[in-house]
Amino acid sequence: MFQIIRENCSQTVALWRCFSRSMLLAAVSVFGAGAGYALEPDIEVALRQLNQQFSTEVIIPGYQAVDIQMDSLVQTAQLFEAEPTEANLAAVRTAWLEAMSSWASSNAVAFGPVHSLGYSTALEFPADEAGIDALLANTAETEDFDVALLLPSLQGFEAMAYLLGTEDSKSAADFSTQERRYLSALAIRADAVAADILKVWQAGWNNNPAYGTLLSTAGSPDNHVYLSVEAGSEEIIRSIINSLDVVAAEELPHILEVSELMAESPDAVTLKLLTGSLRGIQSAYLGTADEAVDEKATGVSDLVAIANPAVDEQIKTSLAIALTGIAQAIADPSDITPLTQAQLSLDIAFNLLETEVLPLVQN
Repeated sequence: MFQIIRENCSQTVALWRCFSRSMLLAAVSVFGAGAGYALEPDIEVALRQLNQQFSTEVIIPGYQAVDIQMDSLVQTAQLFEAEPTEANLAAVRTAWLEAMSSWASSNAVAFGPVHSLGYSTALEFPADEAGIDALLANTAETEDFDVALLLPSLQGFEAMAYLLGTEDSKSAADFSTQERRYLSALAIRADAVAADILKVWQAGWNNNPAYGTLLSTAGSPDNHVYLSVEAGSEEIIRSIINSLDVVAAEELPHILEVSELMAESPDAVTLKLLTGSLRGIQSAYLGTADEAVDEKATGVSDLVAIANPAVDEQIKTSLAIALTGIAQAIADPSDITPLTQAQLSLDIAFNLLETEVLPLVQN
C-alpha cells in the first residue's frame, strides 16, 4: 500500500529500543552532554547567519521542489483522466511518489505556516476510505469535485494513494470516470496548496510579511514571532529533532516490527518515503537543499562545529549511515539488518541533537 502508517511500536520493539537507547546514552556521554557551552561570539554570529540564510537556502528550495513535483502530478493525472492507459497510470503513480517524497523531505523543517495555516492538514490527513467510496458513489459523471470544500480526510496525498492502489491491485481498466476525475481534482488542489505554502514563505499572507523574512530577522524589535535570535534558531533545531524522532521512534520501528511479525520484506514505497524524510533532515542539518551544491548556507552543522566538532562529525556520520542502510534495504528488501543499523545510528543523532545541540539556543 502507498499509505504511510504511523503506529506505536509493540512492547517487544519498545523494550529493544529502550535497551538500545541506554547503550546510546552511555556512548553519548563520551561527548560530555551539555558540557560548558557558552554563547561565544562565533556562535552568536553563526546563529544570526543560520536564521538569515536558512529560509532562502533550505526551506524555500524545498517547497519549490514540492511545487515542481506537484505540477508533474497534475499533468500526469489529467493525462490519465483523458487517456486511461496502463502507461499513463504508471506515470501518475510515479509522479505521486516523487511528489510525496519531496513533501516528506520538506517536513524536516515543517514549522510556521505549514501548520498554523492548515496546509499540512490539507495534504497529509489520513484518508477516509469509506467516505471516498461514498463520495464517488453519489457524484454524477458530469458533476465537478470542489476538493477545497471537502473534509481533509477526502483530500491530500492519502486520498490519492487510496484511489491509485497498487500495480498488483488495480489496473487502468478498474478506474471509473469519476475516480479519474476525482484524482485530477485532488492533484490540482494539492498543487494549489503547495503553491500557497511557497507564497507565504516568499511573499507573505493577509498583509503579514513573508515568513522567510520573519525567520531571517529573528530578534529584531519589530519581529513579534521570534523575539530573539536564539528563538529563530531554536525553531529550526527543534523541527529537525521532532522530525528525526518521528522517523526513529515511529516510522522505522514500525517497518521493522511489521517485517518481523509478518515475515515480509519492507515495502519499497515506504522505504522511498523514509529516504525522503531523512534527506530532508540531513539537508536541514547541513544547510543545503542539494548535497551536490558546493556552496551552502550556514547550517546547524556549522553552529555545532564551533561548539563541539566531535558532536558535529558524529551527527553527520550517523545520518549518512542511516541513509546508506535504507538504500541497502531498498536494494535487498529481504535483509532488514541495515534498517536495524540505521535505527541505531538515528538514535545516536537524535540524542546528540537533543542533549548537545538544543542547549546552544537555550542559554
